[in-house]
Amino acid sequence: MIFLICVIAQWGTDNIEAKCFHPEIYLQHARAESTHAYDVLKYELDVTVPMTNRSIEGINRITCRSQVDGLNDAVLHSYTLTIDSVEVDGVAATFSTAGESLIVNLPQTYNTGDSFNIEVGYHGSWNVSSYQTGFVYYPKNYNSNTLHALAYTLGEPWDARRWMPCYDEPFDKADYGCVIAVTAPDTFVVCANGELVSVVNNPNNTKTYTWQEDYPITTYLMHFGVSKYAEWSDWFYSNSGDTVEIRHFMWPEDSSTSVWSFQYLPDAMYLFDSLYGEYPFDRYGQDVVYPYAWGGMEHQELSTIHRNWLLNQSDRGMAHELAHMWWGDMLTCIDFRDIWLNEGCATYSDANYWWYRVGHAQFQSLMQSRAQYYFQEDAAWRRPLYDPPLSQLFNYGYTYCKASWVMHMLRYLDQDQFFTAMQAYRDSFEYGTASTDDMKSVFSSVYGTDLTWFFDEWVYGQGYPDYRIFWESVAAGNDYQTTICIHQVQTNAPPVFHMPVEIMLYTTGADTLVAIPITTAPQQFVITLADSVMSISFDPDQWLLMHSQTFVGIDELNQGVVVNDISFMSNPARNPIINLMINHRSDVGIWVYDIGGRLVKQIDAGNRKPGLHQVDIGQLTAGVYFCRMKTDQDEVVKKFVVVN
Repeated sequence: MIFLICVIAQWGTDNIEAKCFHPEIYLQHARAESTHAYDVLKYELDVTVPMTNRSIEGINRITCRSQVDGLNDAVLHSYTLTIDSVEVDGVAATFSTAGESLIVNLPQTYNTGDSFNIEVGYHGSWNVSSYQTGFVYYPKNYNSNTLHALAYTLGEPWDARRWMPCYDEPFDKADYGCVIAVTAPDTFVVCANGELVSVVNNPNNTKTYTWQEDYPITTYLMHFGVSKYAEWSDWFYSNSGDTVEIRHFMWPEDSSTSVWSFQYLPDAMYLFDSLYGEYPFDRYGQDVVYPYAWGGMEHQELSTIHRNWLLNQSDRGMAHELAHMWWGDMLTCIDFRDIWLNEGCATYSDANYWWYRVGHAQFQSLMQSRAQYYFQEDAAWRRPLYDPPLSQLFNYGYTYCKASWVMHMLRYLDQDQFFTAMQAYRDSFEYGTASTDDMKSVFSSVYGTDLTWFFDEWVYGQGYPDYRIFWESVAAGNDYQTTICIHQVQTNAPPVFHMPVEIMLYTTGADTLVAIPITTAPQQFVITLADSVMSISFDPDQWLLMHSQTFVGIDELNQGVVVNDISFMSNPARNPIINLMINHRSDVGIWVYDIGGRLVKQIDAGNRKPGLHQVDIGQLTAGVYFCRMKTDQDEVVKKFVVVN
């Protein structure tokens, strides 16, 4: 049931990765500024999987370096695993467990800079279920589409501890990478991070595959997969002469289809290599799995993808996971409060891939679709993009869609310098971790202006601008004077979003695009042109995440030109707020009816002068309603939806 809920909630026509996370009440996790007494240098894993049930047995050798004086214990993470033994530098060590922590009592004291090795023997066994994370196993014929038995790991955000004892936080990358040796029956193939360094035939009809990742890596990106895999390689050739192998692992039955499905991956690598700098690792690959609770996962150098992506050529999804090699893998969010950095950069990257492959109009359509996903989520629960609640960590509307729009608007602020800033951001933190403030600092430096206001409004703040634009064009001697007044009417959000705006003026002569800086609300702008303005288009190139309505006339200066109207701050909404547009002074009444036509609320809005006004309807139960506004000249009826 959990799996079905996850799929229904997360998988849509656009939601590529469809990640979901079910935080448990006892989950232990740390923040980057928390004290961490030692630094993990390397993980060396030696595990055995029988491929007949969901069980694993292994040893994890962890090389560490003390970051404090007087270190006498080391805290690791382990959950649902049985710890069989612990040694430190070859000496048996006592240990204890508490919640998800494994506390190792070090046989001696270590000081700052001292290195030591912890070796943990462990095993685990679990039931096979429809939704699995950590160590995942499905037998052949689990359902009609499970053609072969398979096992794989899935660790984001804090589930690596479900398949190996480790320090399971993104801010402590293993500086010198990892080695993953997996022993399985000899009819199976094993893939994992990095490079295959050996395959050993064992006397008991098993094989041991050893893979080595030399780049820094965080635990949630460590991965192996086991199944009856076929494999083939494609190649990317960069303009600088670099060659990158792209190795694919899939079931033999899907191998011919995979050639068609994976054909655009080198093109995506070419695009990102051009935009962000050279591909950051030595190789890339994909392992195809089914069943799979998500759509894709950006394991370092070896993304895991749902079999449906192969069967349906979901190349934009594959481009998304590839983009994570730059944004998420090489440069990782410092902790999961900053998950928007990983997913926003990758989601904006796959949109730019779509532009590259099918054109700008399709890019704009995709971005507008993602804006609507965000608006829906915002209507249900308005909150900042930064530091999401754990249950909303991978919320599609926020962590992916709004985050990608934040990147799009950063590009709008300085289109000439955006990709320069992205490369500077990469160069500043490559193979390490970064925070929202780190990105802000780099972009501010490259753009030559302090972007604190932008990040305060769009990342640390909540909501989005809701504009009301009033305009008029009147003769002024031999020219025409156009006046534009921009109101912002959002609530439970910054009262003023300071994003500069663009307006296209369509005239009787040449059209004119004007840029208007926003310092307050309302903001008025006057421009003199040789031709009369016939109409205007607000944000014609679709750079802003916003709602807007445009009216002919300047508030009270052109009474009678504006049409009486109703709009809503958000629709659907939890607490609906009505925007009333009144074109003449009048007594105003408001009536609210439920879907059955019963009157549920009546509001005397009083005598209102011409202009824009807001009325809070108040609390209503969830459902569909109709709002009727009546003045002494006419009336307007609009439908709205209330959600819990």
